[in-house]
Amino acid sequence: MRILVIPTTDWIRHPVPNRLNFIFDTLAEKHEVYVLHFGLKRFSGLEPRQTGCTLLPADWIRAEDPSLYYILNFPYHLWKIRRIASRLKIDVILSANILPSFAANFSGTPVVFDYLDHLEESASVYYPGSALGEVVKQVVRRITRYNLRHARSVITVTRELSDFLYDLGVKEVTVIANGVDTQALQPLPKEEAKSKLGLLGPVLGYVGSLEHWVDLESVVSALPKIDATLLVVGPGLFTDYGDKIKRMAEELGVMDRVVFTGAVKYQDLSRYISAMDIGLNPLKMMKKNEYAAGGKVFNYLSCGRPVLSSRMVSLERLLGDEIYYYDDVESFVRQVKRIFKARDGERRYRSLAEKYDWITR
Repeated sequence: MRILVIPTTDWIRHPVPNRLNFIFDTLAEKHEVYVLHFGLKRFSGLEPRQTGCTLLPADWIRAEDPSLYYILNFPYHLWKIRRIASRLKIDVILSANILPSFAANFSGTPVVFDYLDHLEESASVYYPGSALGEVVKQVVRRITRYNLRHARSVITVTRELSDFLYDLGVKEVTVIANGVDTQALQPLPKEEAKSKLGLLGPVLGYVGSLEHWVDLESVVSALPKIDATLLVVGPGLFTDYGDKIKRMAEELGVMDRVVFTGAVKYQDLSRYISAMDIGLNPLKMMKKNEYAAGGKVFNYLSCGRPVLSSRMVSLERLLGDEIYYYDDVESFVRQVKRIFKARDGERRYRSLAEKYDWITR
């Protein structure tokens, strides 16, 4: 089968590979998989990852802002997708992007739409509290619903998103939960990992993008009541959220216990997660977060670490009491102290992650 993948971002240079990378690098072993490659300017200086897929460059105009990039390149993407589908005799297009997915509807090739999360919020959250953000939200809502109505089939990540899609009138929805590559992310000795990173004592850790859908505000607010270091692994991508958290930590007098690493190579991620006593999944209450179950939870589990997450209905239904939840700063503090006292085994969490391995499940 010949498949064209239209991803959400730069396929090989985004700091953290997502579900499509794992799924289609595996499928590329048996099928011809082509990827419409967006060379986003923000990631141009990062080291590329290896991929088994064939990349097809899709840049006409470079832009720093992601929304502007896709708007300016829309005419080119429309032409490029139609040309690729015809020239390479593509059997199916798998798309997870908003405007390029709209263009794919006019290619004459069946489209499967991967609805990763509540896309209208995902797009607008880059413009917090602004009129532009509301405009982006409304435009993305209209385009996304057009894409959903015209897709041959839709894939999503949780039952909650599946129910949401059925309520919109989507007829064919398949749930493929997020997962992890347990061979790439494996437990390392905790104290050795801490030593290599220059860390001492208990460590709370967060791995992921620093953007406004994350709730590191609650975590930093809790630090004065917790004897621990906060390790933040990941870059600020398109907003100043990371700077906001740094200012907050300075104002609360805990900056000496907050370590920002920036982006790290995926192959080094095991060391950083293994240095953590608790892996954090702190998210703001919005549909984007409530309905989806992100991959970082499985990354922590794959390295044998307990997970403390904002209380999200999708995660509770998927993992139940296998992980820990908090509702506010006070309950965050209580849960951290509870986990520190618990004697949960590394093997237990690792076994749970293996149930969601991309390769073996």
